[in-house]
Parts: sequence; C-alpha cells; structure tokens
Amino acid sequence: MSAGLTVDQTAGQAGWIGGARFDRVVFFGSSALAALLGGVMLAVPRAVVLLWWAWLLLLDGPHLLATWTRSYLDPAERRARAGLLWGSWLWLLPGPALWALGRGLGSTAPFTAFLGFATLWSWHHAVRQNYGLVAIYDRLAGATARQRRLDWWFVHGALWALFGLFVLMLPANRIITGLPAELPGVARAAGFAGAGLLALAVAGYAALRLRGVTGRAARPVWFALLPVLGLYVFALFVVGAFEPLAPHPENPEQVFLAVAVVGGIVHGAQYLGVVSVVNRRRHTSTSTSTSASASASAGAGALVRWLAARPLQAWGLAALVSVAYLALNAARGTSPGLALLPASSAGAELCLCLYWGLFFHHYYLDQKLWRPHSSAALRRELGVAGEPAA
Repeated sequence: MSAGLTVDQTAGQAGWIGGARFDRVVFFGSSALAALLGGVMLAVPRAVVLLWWAWLLLLDGPHLLATWTRSYLDPAERRARAGLLWGSWLWLLPGPALWALGRGLGSTAPFTAFLGFATLWSWHHAVRQNYGLVAIYDRLAGATARQRRLDWWFVHGALWALFGLFVLMLPANRIITGLPAELPGVARAAGFAGAGLLALAVAGYAALRLRGVTGRAARPVWFALLPVLGLYVFALFVVGAFEPLAPHPENPEQVFLAVAVVGGIVHGAQYLGVVSVVNRRRHTSTSTSTSASASASAGAGALVRWLAARPLQAWGLAALVSVAYLALNAARGTSPGLALLPASSAGAELCLCLYWGLFFHHYYLDQKLWRPHSSAALRRELGVAGEPAA
C-alpha cells in the first residue's frame, strides 16, 4: 500500500496522474473497494452502521481536511488568496439564518429548503470532481477539444440523469421528496423509458469515444465508464434497491447509509489522491521556488511539506483529527448508533447547520482552488503543464 501511494514525478509523460501504480490503487482501485464493501453490506446488513462510522473517520473527515492543506497550511496560498480563504467562512451563516427564520415563522420550510439545497450542491460537487479527473486524463491522453466536450456532456448528463432516476424510481426517495409512494403508470413508464435512453446514450458514447482508441488514449473513457458511471449505477440502483439495510431507520439519512458509504469511499479516496499528488509536487519538487521554500520552512509551511512527503502518515494524522468530525456527526442527532443530542432539539439542528456549513465551505473553496485552466502552477502539479490551458 505504501508503495502504491508513492507519487511518480514524471507520471504525466505516461498518461497517469500520480503514476501507474498510484492511479490503479487510488483512482481505479477505490471503486473496486467500494463495490466490494457494498457487496459486504448487502450480504451482512448489520455491518452498515460500523462501515458508515469507519468511512466518516477514515475518508470523509480526512477529505475535508485535505482542502486545508491546499489552502490554509500553504503560506503561498494564504498570501495569494487571503480574501477567498477568510471570506469563504461566510458559508457557515446560511444554515443558522434559515433555521432562525423557520423558528421565528413557526415553519420548517426554510430549513427544509436549506437541506434540499445542500443535497443538490453535494451531488453537483461529486459530479464536478468526477469530471475533473476525466478532464485530467483527457489532457494527459492528448484528447481533442471535441473529445473533451463529449466527455463533459457525458459525465454531467449521465450522472445528473442517474440522480433524477434515483429520486423518481425508488419508493423511499419518493416519500422523502413528497412524491407518491406508488407512481402512476405513466410516470413509471417514463422512468423506465428514461433509463433505457440513458443506457442507449452510454452505449453510443462508448462506441463513439472508443472507436480506434486504445491504451493511454482510452484511459479517460474507461475511467468515465467504470470508476465513475459504473460505480454510481451500482451504488444507487443495486445497493440502493435494498435500502434501508440498517434496521429501523429513524430519519431519511439513515435510509441510505450504505449508498452513502459506497459513493463516499470513492469520492473521499479520489479527492485525497489528487490532493496528495498536487501537494507532493508542489512542496517536494526541486522546481519549487526559493522564496516559496523559505516560506515553507517554518510553521504551517513546514507541516504541509512534511505531510506532502508522507502520504500515509498524513492520512493517519487526518483520521486522528477527524475524531472531532465524528463528534459533530454524533451531535447533529441524525447519525445511527450514537446521537449525543435529540434529533429535533435546537442544539442538534444547529450542529446540522455547522455540518453543512463546513461542506459548503469545502465545496466553494474547491470551485476556486481547482482551476487548472487559469493556473500554470496547478497544471504543472497535475502533470499537464505541456497542454493548452483552454
């Protein structure tokens, strides 16, 4: 595992992000691990709650913290993006504001709208990350502008279509969203027709993009089809079809614990992987500027350099810090097996606001930090420095 997490500084020359072994373990292998654990949860439903807490500790919390190593712990980023880094904490405010509004009006509608927005932004964030990795592989493979455009439409269109079908076709989701528990025949037929059209679109995309393409040039296509689309189909419609696997769910979140674990494993592992690659190249490369090296020699800069050079130790430290993240999840009252506060209490709802506020902060920073088209340094760190920015 340690060898698999070693970043190859010249990986981009062979069409890999962190190196052949690194990418197979982190970017492709995480999907295989998630599918395996999804099968375990289907076979042994009592394992769901334990795996859910383990996922929070080992991947979900560390992936949030990884954003900070790309920003607050980096002296150069703190200097260049001070307004963004401190102003982005304003994303902690919408939740408490809507919660207070709802309390004042005696209505749950404002807070429900907040949670609905959180769900949609969460999915958008996942779609954006998946396409981001496909786009990197496209650049490394020398894909044409037309091929990159097709990949953009495929990843975004297919994943949002899956989300729509997931909401429409699963009875638990219909109940959560206020749709009829039993769909009218026309709506059910429309859902199956949509699934059929999506299958045809996937087949057409694969035929078009893989025609005459092999090896490195085919890598972004296979990544889009298997670790991205294939994994989400399995999570939403294979694992999801048997949810709730955890017995006696007490709220909508607990209905889809296993789905969250399967999708979350991939999202967290891939995010940690790409942050590890970029940090490694930024903070240990011989091309690092003298001034940046001097800044990084003390305080937070020295810490981020130490973490960049030791991905396994960095992961372990992030998991240790994520114990606080577990406490926050327990305090928001909706988590299975451990609720420090009653779910309907003011304290639990405010902790839920803080939980989503931290994720909003994470989503917003990501949208600003991961823009390789406008940053030559980031393109170098991703291994696509030789590719055009457009």
